[in-house]
Amino acid sequence: MSAILAIDTSSPEFALAIATGGVVTRSAACDSLQSHSSLLLKAIDVILESDRGQLTGLVVARGPGSYAGLRVGIATAEGLALALGLPIHGISTLEAAAAAADLRNGIAIHPAGRGQFGCQAFREGVHEGPLYIATADELSGKTLVGEGAGALGGTEVGPVERCRTALLLAQPLFDSGETGSIEAVYLREPNITVPRQRPPQLTK
Repeated sequence: MSAILAIDTSSPEFALAIATGGVVTRSAACDSLQSHSSLLLKAIDVILESDRGQLTGLVVARGPGSYAGLRVGIATAEGLALALGLPIHGISTLEAAAAAADLRNGIAIHPAGRGQFGCQAFREGVHEGPLYIATADELSGKTLVGEGAGALGGTEVGPVERCRTALLLAQPLFDSGETGSIEAVYLREPNITVPRQRPPQLTK
């Protein structure tokens, strides 16, 4: 029987979910405090009850989302897939949010920092046009789903709902044997600066 693990590190609170035989059986969330790298593998072993050998596939959220979080989530999923010889599929964070809320026509959103949101329009349940960034004011009055949507009058969809839905979205890909991208989706380049070099210190 298939056992597929989904990993979503798009947010500061990351989520995990397992589907057995095509049915989501377990899920969990963990507030990482921005330390996905130190907590993720431990949380995976807890939800798997330390039995990684039961897995037959992996699903990972591709973003948009936290730059560092996505890098850790994708790298961890790739490492597990390589070590265990498993197939892996990536699912868009916004597509998972839209599907979790059964969005037909509207906009899926995810926090992008600086008071802005990453956005993907959907028409008749299919994503339409490119990803874009918008402010809360620019989204006012629109049909919204996703993380942060609740505060804007829309439908809130958190990490656990996204993660559980990602499993259902990926199941047909595993069944058909298709391959897909797990490359991270970023809305902007990370805000990284080069540290200033210290002048050489003389030692006695």
